[in-house]
Amino acid sequence: MKKFAIEVRCPLCGHVSTVKVYAPDYIDWQNGNLAQDCFQYLNASEREILISGLCLECQDDVFGSDEDENEDYEPADIDDDCGFDPYMGCFTDDC
Repeated sequence: MKKFAIEVRCPLCGHVSTVKVYAPDYIDWQNGNLAQDCFQYLNASEREILISGLCLECQDDVFGSDEDENEDYEPADIDDDCGFDPYMGCFTDDC
């Protein structure tokens, strides 16, 4: 079975990315099946191109790169007096 090329223009920078997939898999995806199930032969970045349209460079800008995962994470200081509490997922009652 032959793959066909899908060209996707990045909505952020305009770069055109090309991803090659099998026609039956593309049809399954268009019919509502999950990209990770339809395109198991593509890596996550290639699937993301199809899903969001973001090129590889913009994916790194938006989501960060794998190198970022190795950095130590420190949460930002939060003003606990009033406002949205991201840990509780709601606004505080202390206002």
